[in-house]
Amino acid sequence: MFVQNLINALSVGSVYALIAIGYNLVYGILELLNFAHGDVYAVGCFVTFMMIASGLNPFLAILGGMIAGYIVNMLVERFAYRPVRYSGRVAPTISAVGIAYIMRNFIMVFWGPETFSFDLGIFSNTKLHLGNIIVGTLQIYIFLTAVAFMLIITLVLKKTKWGQAIIGISQSIPTTSLMGVPVNRVISIVYGLGAAVGVIGGLLFCNYYGFIYVGIGFMFGTMKAWMSSILGGVGSLKGCIIGALCLGLAEVMVAAYVSTSYKDAIVWGLFIVFVLFKPKGLFPAQIAEKV
Repeated sequence: MFVQNLINALSVGSVYALIAIGYNLVYGILELLNFAHGDVYAVGCFVTFMMIASGLNPFLAILGGMIAGYIVNMLVERFAYRPVRYSGRVAPTISAVGIAYIMRNFIMVFWGPETFSFDLGIFSNTKLHLGNIIVGTLQIYIFLTAVAFMLIITLVLKKTKWGQAIIGISQSIPTTSLMGVPVNRVISIVYGLGAAVGVIGGLLFCNYYGFIYVGIGFMFGTMKAWMSSILGGVGSLKGCIIGALCLGLAEVMVAAYVSTSYKDAIVWGLFIVFVLFKPKGLFPAQIAEKV
């Protein structure tokens, strides 16, 4: 039973990790909490849902959803975040919360508040029996997809000029700008890529649980990404991935051995206790002091 729950936790944690990566990339550069992250990628998920419902090839629909999330978040960065980038922390936070509500209402206007059944149609869900353990092929696909995207993002950050530019901006925007890096363009692209990766995570989440609704952005995006980042260490890519896996493990184990009805309350309680003892997370990011 424990091993079965561990496998389930790995699947859930992998999805949370994908969602948290985009959230964490933005904080790593600007040290600003993007509370609109979940609701922006939710728009991309609903675009994919609409395309699949209209009969479009699922892979093209996923690509369309990623492009939608990418474009929306680039526009949000350009017109809602960039003008208040150097206005302290309060103005960008208020702007992010406002964008979150705008995106949520946008979804409700076009798709309504209903909960829809959801299936990407590209993953079979054959059950593999390994003794008393049951592993769904869907869980394997989700885990492999999440690992692939994590590796790609890690390699891009470490091995490419754009990745080095992102790291440079996270250390000092003025210095990086003086070195000829187009700072605004890089930041805009990071916002877009964060949303595109978030769309993948959101779609995997919806496919795993079999439904999609307007609340997936806030509850299963912004909040889970935020918790994962805090657990692992805000600004740390490795930290947010491990934090997401820990969050998935906590949710599954609490639901299995304590209570499904009070799962969220118990997990939040454990989260608060953890923050009291480790406020910087498991792997605090080494962020340069900006002066």
